[in-house]
Amino acid sequence: MRRTLLTFVTAAAIALPVANATAAATKAKVVIRKFTGATYQADRYGSLQVVITVKKTTIGKKVTRKIKAVSVPLYPDHTGRSLYISDNAIPILRSEALRAQSARIDLVSGATYTSEAFASSLQSAILKAHRA
Repeated sequence: MRRTLLTFVTAAAIALPVANATAAATKAKVVIRKFTGATYQADRYGSLQVVITVKKTTIGKKVTRKIKAVSVPLYPDHTGRSLYISDNAIPILRSEALRAQSARIDLVSGATYTSEAFASSLQSAILKAHRA
């Protein structure tokens, strides 16, 4: 019993500095930044631009990126019809982008030009985030 207890205490004393060194070496570095995509023309309806907020986590050599938010500061709104389409399509496109975590999103029926411009601008912003 005494020998088992002594072995256990010795092993714990040896493992403790190693565990502390490992924990210090794997400390995560988290950076949150915004990236603006290029402005794309949604055919004759107007321009569209996407801004994404990306959380970049670095643990050792492993880097993970996650899109945390998507905003559309510039969208087609010069006519009542284009404003109606944008107001209905953009929330759906935002949720698709957050779900997919990429620009491979489903297009919105009836808002093809807006959807294509959104996906292109989103891809541009994602590429900027990966280069940073």
